[in-house]
Order: sequence, then structure tokens, then C-alpha cells
Amino acid sequence: MKIIKITLTTILTITLLQLVNAQQFPNGMQYQSIAPPTTPALPNYGESAVDNSVSNPIEITRVTEAVNYVDGNGDPQIWYPTHEYAKTQVWNADQTKYKISSWKVYDATTHQEIHQLSSMYPSYWSNTDPDVVWSFRENGDVKKHTVSTNATQVVANIPGYEVVKLGPGEANMDKNDHYVALVGKKANGDLDVIIFNLQTLQIDHTETFVGAWGNGNSSSPNFIDWVSVSQSGDYVVINWTNGLNQIDYTVALFGTDHYGVEVYNRADMAFQNRIIPYGNHGDLGYAIDGDEVYVQFYGEYGGGKIYMHKLNGNASSIVLNTHPDFGVSGHISCRNINRPGWAYVTMSELDESAQLVAVKLDNSSIVEHFGHHFSSALSYAQAAMAVASPNGDKICFKSDFGTDPVGGSKVAYSFFANLATPLSTQDEHLNNVSIYPNPGNDFIKIKSLKNITDITIYNVTGQKIKTFLVKNSNTNTINTTNLNSGFYYLKITTEKEKIIKKIVIQ
Repeated sequence: MKIIKITLTTILTITLLQLVNAQQFPNGMQYQSIAPPTTPALPNYGESAVDNSVSNPIEITRVTEAVNYVDGNGDPQIWYPTHEYAKTQVWNADQTKYKISSWKVYDATTHQEIHQLSSMYPSYWSNTDPDVVWSFRENGDVKKHTVSTNATQVVANIPGYEVVKLGPGEANMDKNDHYVALVGKKANGDLDVIIFNLQTLQIDHTETFVGAWGNGNSSSPNFIDWVSVSQSGDYVVINWTNGLNQIDYTVALFGTDHYGVEVYNRADMAFQNRIIPYGNHGDLGYAIDGDEVYVQFYGEYGGGKIYMHKLNGNASSIVLNTHPDFGVSGHISCRNINRPGWAYVTMSELDESAQLVAVKLDNSSIVEHFGHHFSSALSYAQAAMAVASPNGDKICFKSDFGTDPVGGSKVAYSFFANLATPLSTQDEHLNNVSIYPNPGNDFIKIKSLKNITDITIYNVTGQKIKTFLVKNSNTNTINTTNLNSGFYYLKITTEKEKIIKKIVIQ
């Protein structure tokens, strides 16, 4: 009889090869209202927790850290950098980097800050070039920054306005980096929608909406919430402010009624249709059938429904899902430009299940459960505002992980959520084991509630690099000075179990 020995190296190699072709997304199913489980302990920066309460385990990785500083008065302060909004892409085009607070750039593998953007607020990743960041400044400057060379160019200037903005705040370029719709404030309160061509660096068209900015706040229009090109760049969509777009209510601006969500032809700004009389939290994307859509919560009061509205006006209102959890306070992201046909929905409130789901953009009511955000959600800073990655396989969201349930709290961190791999699900067992620092340099300390009997390190292909001599103790320090920078796996053997843990050496 032959005895076949399967080494840990072989197991790791097979497992890692399986992960290459592993399932990327949670299973599609009808929506389930799943109450938040007991909130896990707040993961350390760069480490993960696992949400096992949904259909597929979801790995949640903390990717930001609080910053301590002293203000101008000499008083100590804490700043919590987070991502910006559900409609502002966090990742670059190939998902190797991500951007926090519009100016801090991080490595998406190590979660370490690698770059800072200067005078680039507000900033937007290119949808096509992973090395490029665009900025559209209030003074009319159009700026292009190359991360690898730290070079910034003012590639154009749009003159003649008191203020120029993208959005303001809730708009994007088309998916091919060809067109962008900007808004310009004139001194008389008129508003121009400016169609700017990012390929020719010229203005293609300007359309004036008389009185639409108003004479009030210079930072944002009185009568328009946001203006954006669609993902194809074929349409321009205007969401008029809530004071104007309430159901059955219109206001005439110098003889022209504008309200709700209106669609225009990008080339000449010819009015196409009004797809809904009341705009709400939503985003522009593609339906499964290839038509461009605006996905939003229902109307003025939410109504527990998510709709999509076709920009071409055909079959305008299609109910995607109906459940009390889909309240009006959540957010929607269609930034998954490489995975059309899905919208990523944040249910902000705890009594609305506090889930993150991807909703299929057809009439199937299919969703994918991406876990819970675990936020106290008692302040705007703690609103999860999940944004999908370009490939749609990850979600970035904000949360305090229940650590500061106080109204008005500023305590919040950004997290990535994705389908847990067979290795990452083992992180759940690390509640009794801590590894720090991770990422590390020369030394890593491992502490367990149980005595550690063996520590072995493997590279990402499953090859054993070294077995460390350890004392039979619950605390051990290993020397990693001779390891090259990159990912590794630690196999930690205790008196009770064997655990595999991912580490990063800088």
C-alpha cells in the first residue's frame, strides 16, 4: 500500500492556483434582509475581518488610519481620512492604486501611502490610463497629473466664469475619457453647461440656462443639483435641485420649466426627455440589455423601491427591487464601468439591514450580497457611501465599525469588501492571534492566546521559505530582514490549531 504525503507547500500551491480562477462575485439571488450580526472588532490598519452572515463570506479590509496632528492653536487633533463619495471612483483604471480624500494615493496591495497630489482638488482617476489623474479647478484650469513621474500639466483653461465646477460634486467623465460636462457661473446668475472634449482639449458646446445658478452661494448652483455626461458620453443628464423637482411641482425659470431628472443630447444639448419628476440618490450606468440608465431610489420619500430609468426614454421606469430596506437615505454607485449591468447599493441605516448589495439591472430582482458596513451611521462622516471598483469585484465603504456611536461623530475609516478567498476566511480565526506590524520591515511580532509551537513562512506560490525556531510561548518575534518586499503567508501552529495569515514585507 502506497502512502501519499501531501505537504503544506503542495496544498498552498494548489489553493493559490485555484484562487487565480476563483469566483469573483457573491452568488446571485433574490434579496434577503439580513440583520447585522455582532460587529467584529475593528481590524488593524491593513488587516481584515470576515462577515459570514451573508450567502458568501465577505472579507472586509481596513485601508485607512487616523492621523494625529496639532492645529494652529497648539491643540491636538485627529483627522480620519476616508474616500469621498459613492460616485467618485476610489481605484485607478487597473485597480493597483487607490485614492483617499482626493489627494492621498495608496498601493492597493500593501495599503501604504505612496504618493500625494498637490493642487489637484477635486481629483478624478482616468478611466483608461491607470497612471493619470484629472482635476477640474474652480478657476477654469483643466489639469492632468501623471503619478509615476509626479508631473502636473495645466492642459487647458476655461475663461469667462466666476466659478467652474464638475458636477458640482456628483459627476464623472465618460468611460473613455472623451467628454466631461462642466458648469460655469456667470456674474448675472446664469449657468452654462460646458461640454469639454478631453481628447482635443477644446470646448465642443456651451448651453446657457438662464438664472439657473442664481445669485446666492458661489460654490454651488441654487437650482441645479448636478450635471454629468453619461458613461458613453452620448447624453448629458441634469438633476434639478429638490426645491424644484418635487413630484407635481414645477418652477418656471424665465419662462422655462425645469424639474426632475432631464436628459439632453451631448453634441448640441438638445432636450431629449424628462425620465423622472423627482431626482434622488443615484448614478448613471448601463442595463443588462446595453441601454444607458439612471439608477436611483424611488422619488421623494424612497418608498422601499429602486428604479432604473432608461436615458432614451423607452420603458423609463423599471422597478429593480422592492423592500423596506431600500430607503431614501442610502447611496448608489455604478462606477463599475468594466462590469456593466449592475448597480452597487448602500443601505445606510441600521434598521434597513445596513447591507451592501449589487443589484442586477434587469427585471430579475437578482442581487449579490457584499456583507454589512457595520457603521454606527450617526453622522454624515459615518455614512457608508459604498463605491464599486472598475471591475465591480470590490467595494469601498466608510464605517466606524461601531466604535463611536455618537451623533455628529467624525470617527470613520475606509474599508474594502470583496468575496472572501479560502485563505482569507481563515482570518476569522485570528481573533486570538495578532501580528504586527503588518506590513513590516525587519521584524514581525506574533502574539496568541495559546502557546505557539511552530512558525513557517511561504511565498505566494506556496514555496516554503523558512521555518523559524520559536520558544513554546504565546509571544514570538521573527526576523524578516532577508526577505524581499512582497506578499507572504505565515503558517502559525499553536497548541490548538494551525492558521495561515497573509503578511506584507516592505
